[in-house]
Amino acid sequence: MVISEIALDSLDKMSAGTQAPVSQDADGRAGLRATLTAFSRAGLKVAVIRDVPFNDDHVDTCVARALWRGEKPSLCDQKRAEAANDANAAVERNIVRAVPGASYIDMTSQFCDAKTCHVFINGKIAYRDQHHLATPFAETLEPAVEKAVVERVR
Repeated sequence: MVISEIALDSLDKMSAGTQAPVSQDADGRAGLRATLTAFSRAGLKVAVIRDVPFNDDHVDTCVARALWRGEKPSLCDQKRAEAANDANAAVERNIVRAVPGASYIDMTSQFCDAKTCHVFINGKIAYRDQHHLATPFAETLEPAVEKAVVERVR
């Protein structure tokens, strides 16, 4: 079983300007834990794939605008601290590790270095908006994702 999840804090980011309920993070953690536990009790191995870094801007628009202006697409890159939310991922990873048969796949290094999450990678735009991958870039991730999944759910 493979779960490609949305980060526990993504709903707050996508609903900017609204006040999310205080219990949202706790509810998200409890839901992830309960879901993984149910699969574990059923004897299933589960690989949870970490959500991709979140961008403040619509990447496709930002890159197009930068190129139109003669600027580099890196103008649209995000600081890792803002885009990747490693603290949130650590919480998710700990939940996953606590459940027998569950494992966590983190592909963030495909987008980010120690300081920056890039939007234009190996000549391809990585996103089609703020948080959905552009198909040509997603296809480049397939071998690494397949290898990680097969290693964990076999």
